[in-house]
Amino acid sequence: MTSSMFLAVAIDAARAAARVALDRFEQPQIVTHKGFRDIVTEADVAAQNAAVATILARFPDAAILGEEDLAPPAGAETLWVIDPIDGTTNYARQFPFFAVSIGVTQRGQPVAGAVYDPLRDHLFAAEAGCGATLNGAPIHVSDVRALPEAILAVDWGQSPEDRRRALALVHAIGTECRTVRAIGSAALAMCYLAAGWVDLFFNLALKPWDGAAAQLIIAEAGGRMTNPQGEAWNYTQPAALASNGHLHFVFDRYRVAE
Repeated sequence: MTSSMFLAVAIDAARAAARVALDRFEQPQIVTHKGFRDIVTEADVAAQNAAVATILARFPDAAILGEEDLAPPAGAETLWVIDPIDGTTNYARQFPFFAVSIGVTQRGQPVAGAVYDPLRDHLFAAEAGCGATLNGAPIHVSDVRALPEAILAVDWGQSPEDRRRALALVHAIGTECRTVRAIGSAALAMCYLAAGWVDLFFNLALKPWDGAAAQLIIAEAGGRMTNPQGEAWNYTQPAALASNGHLHFVFDRYRVAE
């Protein structure tokens, strides 16, 4: 199976989930708590079901990892990774930044990914070795090389300790960069880096579905992602540091508090 076929279905699945989410966006949401500062709405579940149905229609034996209690069988070589609404807190409050993320991995490495923002009709996509696109047009990370010109995007973990570490890094970088943005959707923030709209991004508490698609989009757009130890980042790791490549030295300068 080619990565192009995977990408086509990932895009269809992302659009199917987004239609469900968009239809319910302005309706009152029934919100339940999965954990500390971790919520889910009925729309999350319905959107995930729409994405899963789209994937299974083309790949009946697909192994799927979904944020809303959907686990794959052990040992699957090809894995579909779904975040039906990335930015659920935004979504539940009608704050207009959320997206659907669908990534496809083989033997643990992303090979295709789509992140779709239905409010802006922004479809970010990538296929391994073929570059990254926004609505079909190629995108690339920025050429910003000086920290005072850089825009830093950040997202927060839920635990007090994760937030303490994130705030320490924001305090260090934020005093020197141009400005800081907290978008509330890790997938969108990472895609904004890929598009050159921001120059640095970090999140110290990601879940696998947050970055399985966006990791590939950043890589194919020429960006760089590492963990705090400076090693190549994988979507299964919680702490991700991303940049346009030129500015990655910033993360070496301001070590992430352990």
